[in-house]
Amino acid sequence: MDFNMKKLASDAGIFFTRAVQFTEEKFGQAEKTELDANFENLLARADSTKNWTEKILRQTEVLLQPNPSARVEEFLYEKLDRKVPSRVTNGELLAQYMAEAASELGPTTPYERLALS
Repeated sequence: MDFNMKKLASDAGIFFTRAVQFTEEKFGQAEKTELDANFENLLARADSTKNWTEKILRQTEVLLQPNPSARVEEFLYEKLDRKVPSRVTNGELLAQYMAEAASELGPTTPYERLALS
């Protein structure tokens, strides 16, 4: 393993200056770095896209890996000749998430095309 002391010192210096800046901003001793409005808009869109992507991914996993207890419950209702309570299915919930993502993120995103298909 190659131990580079110069790189370690450089990284420590960068970390220290960022920590000092963060601390000064929190205590009001320094001006907070103002970001461009366009950049803040991009950050907000990126966060929203990340959240929707994770939500859709989790629901897709649920759809592909069904809950065994829900299947047992449906089987028991069927054997007892009872009506299964109406619930939103995993596929319907995934479609709902996709439609909500498309409406929030806009028509120029791939989410819009997914919701329409």
